[in-house]
Amino acid sequence: MALSVSTKDPFSNLPNELKVLVLQHLSAEDLCRVALCNRSWREAANHDALWRPLCREKRWEKFDAVVDLCVEPPFIPSSPQHGGDGGVGDGVTFAFDSVVSGLNWPGLVNTCRWKEIYMKARHLEGNWKNNRYRVVSFHFGSAGYEGNKEYVGSEPELTLRSLACDGNSLAGALSNDTLHIWDITSGKRRHFIKVDVSKGQKALKMKNGIIAAGCIDGKIRMYCAVTGEQLQAMSGHRLEVFCLFFDGDTIVSIAGKSDRDREVRADSDIRVWNAKDGTSRFVFESTSDDVRLVYVDYLDKTVAGAYSDRKIRLWDAQSGVCKQTIVSDANDMISCHLGDGIVMSANRGNVIKVWNVESGECIRHFDVPGVDFEDLDPYDESFSFEFNGEFLFATSEDSNVRLFNLDGKFIGDTKSYDFAEEYNLCIRCVLGNKFIASAEVGGGPMYLWSINDPDAGFRLINPLRGMMCDDEVNDVYSAAWMSETKLAFVQYFDMDKEGFWSIQIPEIIVHHYW
Repeated sequence: MALSVSTKDPFSNLPNELKVLVLQHLSAEDLCRVALCNRSWREAANHDALWRPLCREKRWEKFDAVVDLCVEPPFIPSSPQHGGDGGVGDGVTFAFDSVVSGLNWPGLVNTCRWKEIYMKARHLEGNWKNNRYRVVSFHFGSAGYEGNKEYVGSEPELTLRSLACDGNSLAGALSNDTLHIWDITSGKRRHFIKVDVSKGQKALKMKNGIIAAGCIDGKIRMYCAVTGEQLQAMSGHRLEVFCLFFDGDTIVSIAGKSDRDREVRADSDIRVWNAKDGTSRFVFESTSDDVRLVYVDYLDKTVAGAYSDRKIRLWDAQSGVCKQTIVSDANDMISCHLGDGIVMSANRGNVIKVWNVESGECIRHFDVPGVDFEDLDPYDESFSFEFNGEFLFATSEDSNVRLFNLDGKFIGDTKSYDFAEEYNLCIRCVLGNKFIASAEVGGGPMYLWSINDPDAGFRLINPLRGMMCDDEVNDVYSAAWMSETKLAFVQYFDMDKEGFWSIQIPEIIVHHYW
């Protein structure tokens, strides 16, 4: 008499709950091996309860909320000039037929959602790690250039001030008071808008297809990235809006003098706006004329402001209530950064303090050796101090990027790479375990780095651009932006004009990793 499958395989007789309890001790690789045994084992290893913890362990739960890799389509070049795989190894595009659905594998149970996320996130991270991507570029031509014919290789007359991207839309603010919007799938420019966007690289943001632009005249203007239509124009700031935060329904903005002369800076108000209708929700003012706003951060509807009276004030962006006032006994604050339930302050004298947002209690503090905060101006973007929620990035005395964890442990730096010390790197953009750094000198090289392991320090992924020119420090050369699936940066190349003189032409490069 032939034995049934259940007789041959006692595991198949167990309830699903027990199967999950047994299989939850396996790695992703082992679960895949189990799934190859037979249909019964495949179905047992195909449960969200098994795959979601594996995604959480890799910090890939963000690909369900922040970026839904189950619905985001891959970038497919629309023409040959937009193609070309970068890097080494397998192709950029994920093997979508490896995800079981009723369409491509009739008779099999569909791949559970969290296993699909794990497979796609693993491929995406592999693309970043192995430098696999596709490229689209946008350049502006030579129209409108006048320049000095005898000054060959002069500083660009047209520069890119800031970048923002969302979905298939890319926005760039240029120094000739124009805002350009491109479709990064087709490579075509959608709209050309005359508007004086601020010189600050943090003045341009995009979310859910809506562009928020802080402007030199003190206004915040909002545009639809698809139609180019102006949606709102918010007035209230007296000076240039050089920095804003935008999460889709709330805008937090800060203004200051365009020449960055902080000694006479007059606007220390933090303003909170309703992005839907452009109305002003709240104005968080300094407690007195003698108290100056030093730094602002925004996260999950909480606004944090560091002030010259050594206080950090925390507000609820929805109710306007001041949730906490933290008083520091350290030297003057240089910046503040919000994390998960914490706010961090950097103080002169290389002291870092970490506070609990709810209680206001200082839960840890440590020194940052080798980092010179004494002369650091937080509004001078040739210097950088960043926090990604887990690690602290700081520019050291020799303009070397150093990494610390929240316990103050030194993890590593970029000094082990000879070129990093030669060019004096500064951080331009941080996202998760990746960051973009470029030379402090204007027009210098730019690099993409990753944090390989919490104990292993930095790893150079890819030089994004080489040395372009030796002009004085000028941050407009170093605009960069990064998301989970792509990055964008600006470079400038020489173009002959009238056969005997040269001009610098800006070009935006976009790397698609998905």
